[in-house]
Amino acid sequence: MEITSLKLKEKIKSGDKVIIDFHAKWCGPCRTMKPTFEKIAEQLKNENSLVELYTMDVEENREIAIEYGVRAVPTIKVFNGGTVSETKTGVLMENEIKKLVTDLING
Repeated sequence: MEITSLKLKEKIKSGDKVIIDFHAKWCGPCRTMKPTFEKIAEQLKNENSLVELYTMDVEENREIAIEYGVRAVPTIKVFNGGTVSETKTGVLMENEIKKLVTDLING
């Protein structure tokens, strides 16, 4: 579920509803949140949801992380219609991630 910079740019350009977890391998809080984020991503994929969740390693994708102002990890960026509609920094609980999804679907 890791996304490349190129694929993310394609999804943003097409206006897809995408939530990205910017993380780093060395980041303890990132490792804490990742299983929950991936579980929700898998559920959405199985439901053919309009919203897609991906993870992106900031070390491997430094340019795009800088482009979108990621200064700390984990950082969640919500993309809707080609722009960032919301940003959350720090570990999010399952209900908080699901709320981002619900808000994006309804927004």
